[in-house]
Amino acid sequence: MIWIVFVMGIANFFFHRSVMEGRGPVFAEISRTLHRFGGGWGSYAVEFVILVGALWFARAGQSMILFFYGAYTALNIGAYVVLSRMNK
Repeated sequence: MIWIVFVMGIANFFFHRSVMEGRGPVFAEISRTLHRFGGGWGSYAVEFVILVGALWFARAGQSMILFFYGAYTALNIGAYVVLSRMNK
């Protein structure tokens, strides 16, 4: 279970970085907005804290974390897809 959460965490960081470094007016606006909070690294710190919390719950044997963190991962992927289509 820990490996599944870890792989979802890698996907979350990948899509987060894709949004932060994406090309186009929508990505640029989101990047500028997030840079106001922690110089751009603040959002990565929040992403890391969420991952550590999910790993902690997975290690404790809480299987519901797969559903919740999986939903969070799906939302991140969906947001990236929507934003990338807005840039076309």
